[in-house]
Order: sequence, then C-alpha cells, then structure tokens
Amino acid sequence: MAYGKRHLSRSDQRARLALAAQEIRVPVACDVCVVGGGAAGLVCAITAAESGASVVALERNLRCGSTILATGNGRCNFTNVSLDPKHYNNPRFVKAAVSSSWLDDILKFFRDCGMRWCLEDDRLYPVSRQAASVRSVLLRRARKAHVILAPNRTVSEIETFPQGYRVQWGSGSSLMTRAVVLSVGGGCVTTLAASLHLNVRAESPVLAPLACETSPLSSLNGRRAHVAASAYRAKSLQAYERGEVLLRDYGLSGIVAFDLSRRVSPGDVIALDLLPGYSVAEIRGIVDPRDSGHFEDDAFDGLLDPQIASQLVRLARARWKLPRPWQPSALQGADQQTTDTDFMLSLVKGLPYCVTGIAHPELAQVTRGGLMVDQFNPTTLESLQHPSLFACGEAMDIDGDCGGFNLSWAWKSGLIAGKAAAEAAEATR
Repeated sequence: MAYGKRHLSRSDQRARLALAAQEIRVPVACDVCVVGGGAAGLVCAITAAESGASVVALERNLRCGSTILATGNGRCNFTNVSLDPKHYNNPRFVKAAVSSSWLDDILKFFRDCGMRWCLEDDRLYPVSRQAASVRSVLLRRARKAHVILAPNRTVSEIETFPQGYRVQWGSGSSLMTRAVVLSVGGGCVTTLAASLHLNVRAESPVLAPLACETSPLSSLNGRRAHVAASAYRAKSLQAYERGEVLLRDYGLSGIVAFDLSRRVSPGDVIALDLLPGYSVAEIRGIVDPRDSGHFEDDAFDGLLDPQIASQLVRLARARWKLPRPWQPSALQGADQQTTDTDFMLSLVKGLPYCVTGIAHPELAQVTRGGLMVDQFNPTTLESLQHPSLFACGEAMDIDGDCGGFNLSWAWKSGLIAGKAAAEAAEATR
C-alpha cells in the first residue's frame, strides 16, 4: 500500500496550475491594472489596493511571484543596508525616485507582511534563507488586500481611452481600468511599448557569467579565488570589483564576474590580481627573498590555491603572456621581463582574461533594457506622455549590482507606482 500523495510530473503540475489560473474570474473593470505579477508587480498591487483601489494583477507565468524563487540562489537576498543610486545604471533617475527612507520603507513593508530577516555582511535575507518565504508573505498580503491575482495571462495590447485604458490578453479577453502599471520585462514590455509609442532600450542579459577567449587558463575550471578585478578597454580602466571569482573553462563566473558583466563589452580585458592584499615587492620578498630572479615550484602554494599556483608557474617558466595595458604599476616600464620571478609576478598581479561576451544568457539574473527612464516622472513613475500610465521594476531600464540592489529597486518602485496609480484612479472617478 502506498502512503502519501502521488508525486506529480512537471507537465501534470503545469496542467494543474493552468486549470487553477483559468478558474480565476477577472472583472470587466477595475481601478488599477498591474501588468506583471513579479516582485515589483506584487508590491505595487498590494500598495494600490491598500490605498483603496480595486486591483487586478495580470501575470504571464503560471504563478505570480515565481521569478522571486530564483533570486539569491533560492535564498533571496531581498535588500542591502548600503543602498545607493551609484549601484544602478541610471543613478540620477534612481536618486530622484527614492528618498532617504529607501531602506526603512522596504523594511517597514516586509515587517508589516510578517517577515523577519537576518544580516550577512551588507545583505539582508529572510530568516528562513528561503526565497519561497518572501513570495509567500507577498501572496498572503495581496489576498488580504483583495488583489485579484490572475496568472497565465499574457497582455498583448493596451488601448488608450478618455477615462482610462483597455488591457487585452489571450483571444479577445480584456478589462477596462482607470490606471495601468507596467511591471513586466522581456519581450512583453517591448510589444506593449510599441502600442503606446514609448521608447525602449534594447534588452540584453546582465549579471551573468562572462565568456572569455580560450587560453591555458581554461584548465583551472572550478577553482575559486578572492581577487581584485580590473576591466580595461583600449588601455582605459572601465570597472573595478573585489571579491570571489570562479574560474571556468569558458571564462569567469561568481559575484565579481556577474557585476563586471554590467560594465564590460566584447574585446575588453579583465585583469585579476590574485593577491590584492600584497604589493609586488612583498610577494617578491616571500618567494624570491634573495632577488635572484628564480623561485621554487611550490613557493606560491602558501599564497595561492595550489592548482592555480602550479599552472601559473608553468606559464611563467614558458614565458606565456599577452599585451598588458593593465600591468601593475610596480612592473610598468620594464620593456623586457627576463626572469622567472618577473613573469610570475606579472601573472599573479594581472592574470588576463579577454572578454568575448556573456557565457550563458539563460543564467542571467537580470535583463538590462526596457522603458527609457526619461519618459517618466521619477517621483511618481507616471508616463509623461500618457496620464495614469505608470511603470516599475523590470519594465524600466534600470538594473543594479549583485547584493539585493535589483530587488530593492523592485520593492521601492512598486511602492511608488502603486500609491501614485491609486491616487490617479481616485482622481478620475
């Protein structure tokens, strides 16, 4: 005799979710329609509903909030105690939109949801360390606020009318609404922007692993190192990051690579300083104290991962190198590096990776692009062209570094747009 529930296959689960979504009745009219039921969309819908508006959230996926589940490797680093507009690609707009109470506003919202959190470095996580907890408290609060969550509905067109908008999806389904909030990314926002004559920046994956030119460094696949990484373009420094990097056979991964992916382009060179806490002179004194120009094969094992050290020793003795505009200052000006020690130090302090692009776009945590921000009022996120049309979250051309910055923009922009949309709907009654 079998005990417990039968495990459903993925196709069975999807069929059940699709059926459940189909049974949700969407009204013919509402005060605020939120297009997109992800992180920003849920906060926006909750805020609008708690401000007195009737709210419908239309989500293209089979479940609202499903994108939250993948954040922070399933742990959901939901915000950061060091929020600053400088972490975003459009910092002036972000600064104009958020207030000095940015972090307090986010924490109050989640405290009111019944969620508690813990601190790891500058990053805040739910106490459970489970992204599902964040999604769960948002869905519970949305239901309590009487938000109609309608998944499995991909909006195809938004038409303007004197007293609002008609939002269409599927084969002829639609509703009338006094205010619309766009909170959906991907191809959907591009399609909807075209129907509304709004400008969109082309989308591209960021916060993703970096593909680099094939080199002997590919053999270090799977090794980790704490580095200072400098990205150069035509000998000009483009970006600097410090932290852990994961060396892969295709290039670079890890938080450092993800953050650099927002700032580098094919052809750029990333130089890894494998010992950022030591100067060239200090390292030379450890591995070659007599300044003989030679070192023992295992001299770097106490400083570097032994596998990384072993490969670099082989490359140094073989005089492997690339043109290095990123060469550390202590080694610059040396037209010819004639000793093993010089070659090894140049690799340790400037290990070169030549970027060819994004390695795995499907693994990108964020998609850059969306509605261009100069079309919106930063204090309300209302369209300058279409009254009572708002945008938030990934619908807008705003993306941030790793560390909870993207979710922080989602939460805060959802709070701003939700409140403003409810007020706009009230003003048209």
